[in-house]
Amino acid sequence: MFDYVVVVVGEDREVIKLELSPPPNDVLRHSTFVPVSESAWNGAAGNGLGTLFAIKNASAAIRKKIGKNLVEEVKCGKSVLIVHTAGKGTRNLLTRTCKNKSLIEVPKHTLLEGVIKQFQDFAIPSRILVTWGDQFLLFVDRAEELMKCAQTTHVMLFGLKTTLTEEVARNYGIQIVQCTGEAGCELLDFDDTRNYEVAKRKLQRREGSEVMVNMGMFALSGVIAERMLEAFNDKLEIREGKFNSDELWQLWISSESEAEAEAEEDSWLRERAEIIKNEVAEPLALIKSFPLSAKTVWLDFGTNESYYENMMRILDPDDVGRRMRDFLDVGVSSKIKGCDIRDSVHENVEFENGLVKSSVLLNSTAKHAQLEHACVINSKLNRIQGKRCVIYNVVDCASIEVEDCFLADVFHPSKGRIRLKMRFGAEKGAKEKWWSARLPGNDFSLSEIADLMKDVSEDEMLATRRRFERLVEANISNADELKKDIERPI
Repeated sequence: MFDYVVVVVGEDREVIKLELSPPPNDVLRHSTFVPVSESAWNGAAGNGLGTLFAIKNASAAIRKKIGKNLVEEVKCGKSVLIVHTAGKGTRNLLTRTCKNKSLIEVPKHTLLEGVIKQFQDFAIPSRILVTWGDQFLLFVDRAEELMKCAQTTHVMLFGLKTTLTEEVARNYGIQIVQCTGEAGCELLDFDDTRNYEVAKRKLQRREGSEVMVNMGMFALSGVIAERMLEAFNDKLEIREGKFNSDELWQLWISSESEAEAEAEEDSWLRERAEIIKNEVAEPLALIKSFPLSAKTVWLDFGTNESYYENMMRILDPDDVGRRMRDFLDVGVSSKIKGCDIRDSVHENVEFENGLVKSSVLLNSTAKHAQLEHACVINSKLNRIQGKRCVIYNVVDCASIEVEDCFLADVFHPSKGRIRLKMRFGAEKGAKEKWWSARLPGNDFSLSEIADLMKDVSEDEMLATRRRFERLVEANISNADELKKDIERPI
């Protein structure tokens, strides 16, 4: 269990909301919960400066509450988890319904709750673990193995061993490593160009090396965190600037000539990288990578397609499906109680009649449902027919028929219910075609929705939804009464 859990959000009002409604006790356990906002930063910070700003803000919050400094706490043996949730979450349509991608729901959890829960058994004393709020990692590695590696280095990355292919290079950052059987792997090079030829050349220069997919998360010692805060203090004071952590790691491990060529335009970053590198004390290594087991389950919910695919994996009979069900505390079952539900996950669902096969159903009602390979979540419906689809936060008294797409409702206090529809995989295309332009059948573009909802609170969204729920309930009830009157014998 972590001593501190820090959640980074985009707006001050999100901090207040999380303070009033923190994750449940079975997720937080006894961790001190510290939500912080990055809204005071001017422009984008990247996850490098974003992490340092989060540490600074969390330290201020903890000092105010209990009079302690976060970095000093880490140097004295405490463990910290930092979860980044800020960002527009453009590639997952469902973000528009809740404004923060980490609040999107899966069975019995929000993504944020799942992220915190998955790491609680892997807290590392004297380290800050930094991760993302839209992906699950189900480890089979023992916590002791992670701790052993982390205690030998100031920065520990995480990787999954793989073979370098064009697809791997196109989709992931690449670590080039040498693993000798000791704790962790030595980082020989790093590539985030997403260019296969560039990555291949780097690999060929390192004889006997291996390739790992860079997982994006990392662990910092208290000492390196302190040095980084000092090195970037000027940027933190003016709350301006940007760098991603991967850029810093690459400067540390690439050859001097390569680093100079690649960071020519960012000389300020290169200078600070050298200062930090020269100030950390041995015998600890500066940076290593921990090779996660090939059996690690990596579930990214950041896109429409990945969200749907991973929700469907919950139903799989294989080891991955079983581990997901165990983690989420759900089961696949069948029942006939009005509606015939077969081989599905169903929690808090009331479907009066119909047939549902191989679906994930959460917190929803419907008069009639005809579904297959579908997700229906937080929805109040009349008649729904769907195949290979996600129905999320939808409130409707009409009949809905969907296939191969996402359907979601956004609730605005003056605009009312805004229906959004998006085909699977559309987010893979040029962004201007699905983010800035209005998709077929939609009254607003996704970027327009993001701007429209900017100053709308969660309470306002919920109140608007409840108003529409009452209308839907009344319409469905009136339709039922009318049907009874028509069918009543004269």
